[in-house]
Parts: sequence; C-alpha cells; structure tokens
Amino acid sequence: MKRVISVGVIVVGLLVSGTTTTSQNQSAANRLTWATRLSDARGPFRTADTTTPLGKTVSSEILGGPANGLEAAYLIYTRMPAGAHGPALFTLPVDHLYLVLSGKMTIQIGTEKFVAGPDTGVMVPAGVPHEAWNAEAEPEAHVEVITPAPSRDLMSMLTPAQPRAIENASQYVRPAPPLPATLRPGLNQQPLFARNTGSMNQMRIDSSPPGSGMGNPHIHNFTQVYFIKEGTMTLLYGVTPQGQIARHQVPANSFVLIPPGAVHGNFNDGATVERHVVWLLPQPEAGLPLDIGVELRQPAARGRGPQQ
Repeated sequence: MKRVISVGVIVVGLLVSGTTTTSQNQSAANRLTWATRLSDARGPFRTADTTTPLGKTVSSEILGGPANGLEAAYLIYTRMPAGAHGPALFTLPVDHLYLVLSGKMTIQIGTEKFVAGPDTGVMVPAGVPHEAWNAEAEPEAHVEVITPAPSRDLMSMLTPAQPRAIENASQYVRPAPPLPATLRPGLNQQPLFARNTGSMNQMRIDSSPPGSGMGNPHIHNFTQVYFIKEGTMTLLYGVTPQGQIARHQVPANSFVLIPPGAVHGNFNDGATVERHVVWLLPQPEAGLPLDIGVELRQPAARGRGPQQ
C-alpha cells in the first residue's frame, strides 16, 4: 500500500548529548526532524546501545563521525518502532548507505517506494531525494553510513526535497546474494555495492565459519569500517610494545573503525558463524591495491655490553 507523502511545515531538531540544535541553512518554515544521540564511545570499536527500551519514535545513535573521531563518514545505528518515520523527504550532498538488520524498512527513492528486509542494502547517491520509515507491525533496525562527512553538523547537510522521478531507482536497493549451504574457510563475501555498480564506496557482508577469517595483518590506504551482525569478531588491531599485534573481542552490534595505515586483521575464534558488514570508504580504483601486507618483527634484544 502506497503512503501519501505531504511536505509542509516540519519541526527540526538534532539531539546530541542531550542538546537540541537546529540546522542553520533552512528557513523556519521548512525544516527536518531527526533526533540523534552522539555516542560517548571512542577508540577503534564502538558498541551500539540496544538495551534502552524503544519508544514510539526513531532512535538513532551516531557511533562515528567528525564530532567523535571519524572524519571519513557518519556511522549511525537506527531503530524504528512500528509506524515510526525518519526525516521527511530530503537530499544529501554525499552518498547515504543503509543495511537492514532486522524487520522491514520502507524507503522512498525519488517517487518510487521499496520494502527492504534483512540483509538488504540501499545506496542513495548524492542529490537523490529519499526517506525511510517502518510501515510494519514489528520494530526495524538498520545501520547507516553517510560518506564523506564534510560537516560536523549532520542536520545542516539535509535539504528538504520534493518527489521527482529517478531513472532505474530499483538499482539502489539490493538484497544480499544467498550464502552457499556450506561456508568455506575464510571470508564468504556477499557483495552489495561497489565501483562496478556505480558506487565509489564498497559495501558487502562477510561471513566466517569458526576458526577462520582474515588473520594476516595488513593495512589499507583508505578508511575501512566493520559492523558485526552476528557472533563475535576477534579483531587484530595495533601493535603491542613487544611487537605483537593486539587482539580484541568485539561483540555483535559494534562498529570497528580502521583508519588508513592502521595494522589490522580479523578472525573468528567463536563456536558459531561470525558475520559483519564491510565498507571501503572509498573503494580504491581498479589497479590499486586493497590489502597491503605487513611483517611484524620482534624488537632486537639489547645487549649489556662487555662485562667489566
């Protein structure tokens, strides 16, 4: 059933750490509403708050962005109760990517509406009108990546829009390809968006059976982000004073932020399948390397010199 969209007087509010701020580039008679909360988490991995009871409105937590240590993108964990609606039809000057985790999200792109279920990716290019809501009777949860992030004020990046036809809008909504019945060791990839589909940023889902993953330490020349969907990731990140790569256990519903040049890898030490979403921001152009291997060496032992 199609929903009638009306554009009228809209109240604005960006809730960051308990403070409501408003967009400065929108008139008082034409503003957007999106209450968000800026996470206090810092460091390479940040777990979303999934324990606070969900009310009647959209709950969005900014786990990463220019205001808390990530210049490349906004990373947002959003929950929508039944009947809840995100910001009214708007455009962004940058790309907006979604990955549905649970429930069903209805999204309008231009003048067309689509229903996205779990493991469905949505990529909305810069300048394309869109909005998302939950038309179902059950709650919905998804993650969002807005990239790049040219402003510390997220709401100033949103511009109210009118519906307009977008050619082949369905290309921007992609269910993940099915996984094989038996997972092979390593990373079982489900591609969603990449340069060969018209996106500068790659988005995919990786699944690792117990005892496998991408354990070889390496670096990138771009920002990489993980979001752990299922299981627990053993994250290899950073180097200890002893010259060993540090190991961290990262639970489900966590983002992992990997800046350019950071030594890292990931592994599944658990007893169940580990699945995570991957974003390359941006994906390197053809011919440029993705992974650059590194060799970790033990520091040379210091001698005491000749005894006296």
